[in-house]
Amino acid sequence: MLSITGCTDGKQGMVQSRLPHDTLYTEQKAIAVYGYDPVRALQIVDSAVIVGNMSSWRADKNRARIYSLTRAGERLDSLMHWSPDARFDTARIIGEQLIRHDSIKNSLERQQDVLEILAYVARCQKDTTLWLRRSRQLVEVCRRQGAETEALRGEAEIGAALCYMGQESEGMAMMDRAIGALSDGELKFNELDALVIALKRKAGVMISKGQAAEVLPLARRIVNLLNDYEHHPDKYHDGTYREPPAARREEYIRFYRSQGENFIATAYAALGQSDDMYVTFERLENIVRDAETREHRARYDALEQQLKRQESEAHSRQMTIVAIAVVCLLLFALLFAAYVFAKNRIINMKNRGLVKLIDEAVRYKERYEQMHQSMLAHVESEGETVPHPVDLKSFSADALFQYLYDDIREKRLYLDPKFDRQAVCSRYGLTAVQVGNAFAQGSDYDSVADFVRDCRLEYACHLLTTTDMKVADAASASGFSRATTFNHDFKARYNLTPSEYRRR
Repeated sequence: MLSITGCTDGKQGMVQSRLPHDTLYTEQKAIAVYGYDPVRALQIVDSAVIVGNMSSWRADKNRARIYSLTRAGERLDSLMHWSPDARFDTARIIGEQLIRHDSIKNSLERQQDVLEILAYVARCQKDTTLWLRRSRQLVEVCRRQGAETEALRGEAEIGAALCYMGQESEGMAMMDRAIGALSDGELKFNELDALVIALKRKAGVMISKGQAAEVLPLARRIVNLLNDYEHHPDKYHDGTYREPPAARREEYIRFYRSQGENFIATAYAALGQSDDMYVTFERLENIVRDAETREHRARYDALEQQLKRQESEAHSRQMTIVAIAVVCLLLFALLFAAYVFAKNRIINMKNRGLVKLIDEAVRYKERYEQMHQSMLAHVESEGETVPHPVDLKSFSADALFQYLYDDIREKRLYLDPKFDRQAVCSRYGLTAVQVGNAFAQGSDYDSVADFVRDCRLEYACHLLTTTDMKVADAASASGFSRATTFNHDFKARYNLTPSEYRRR
């Protein structure tokens, strides 16, 4: 049973039990791969729900995040047979359902997570009005829980949305206020990340408005902040959920650095500074090439892990089949052994019973011969003729019945129609009580009449199958005085009429 219910380790071929919290199906595993393998991330989320590692609302939140934030959007749309960017519609639908869920409404932190997804989706779909509304809701939720840095991040989003809607003065003022507030004091990672986002939003607005000269200081500041973070990560460490782990730090820096360099290259192109533009494009090309290399490597690693996982699962299934086969063989062997044991026990019990009956028969025969010899000697000395022993009264019920049974059947006394209990009493010198006890206690018959009737019926069967006698003649020859009685008794015993019995 352990072999069947356990999980097989693909490396060592050992069968191990695995608890639900020790599986691969966790939120952390899904988030770790959703960027380049969203389909696998969705499978992990579905499996996490099945094994009980994730609630339904949290699974929906992760699905919305995977649909909206994956970098393999085109691949996901293709595998899902969706139209381009349909994943954003799916993420929005899930997010709008979640924001009304009780588990979300009762937690400001969870509301913040969902609103961030909805604001991001609205911005990607260029729905500026919805982007503005979700960003304002996000700022309100952040302020209510005292998350000022998150609120300033949201204000930068609001400022950018206002600028795109034509309210440039109000929007620029809001973005400048957010950038100034985030720049004050010592920067930790959360403030660094929010400042980079705010600078990106303002640079994007400047590019769209054709103000290329003002883009350069913003983009250079983004690059300088990332360079400083790359060389002094411990200085910015704050342990917040936004801070990437050490393994993904380079990916984070490369992602935002490429955007900063892209702003710089775009600004140089707009200003006509081709030399600087080419240098920037070269740096950007190196970043992109490195990013593609790392992404291909990550996908290769993911495929390799998937292959190993499939091999492990195949090996596990093989071991499970082997284990089931072994268990079935063991069960069959146990059942066969139990059957043989039971048959041997029954045979032994029958043998012991047979030995006991043989011993009793031998003792009865010896006793009977002794009594018969004694009677013969007595008869010879007295000069009398006695047909049967006179000492039958001393027999036990079993022994007396056996004697009567053998004598009546051997001499076929039952063929006499007048042979009944009284005839037995007279012939053997016994009382009616003694005869009744012999048959009631020493046999399976209820009375002498039942025994005599069975003997006559057996003899009638013999005559019907070995002679051409008529049924009535066979009945008379068997000791039945009336044919009707014979037919009734025969049908009751064999469930057939005498004629049917003869034909069969």
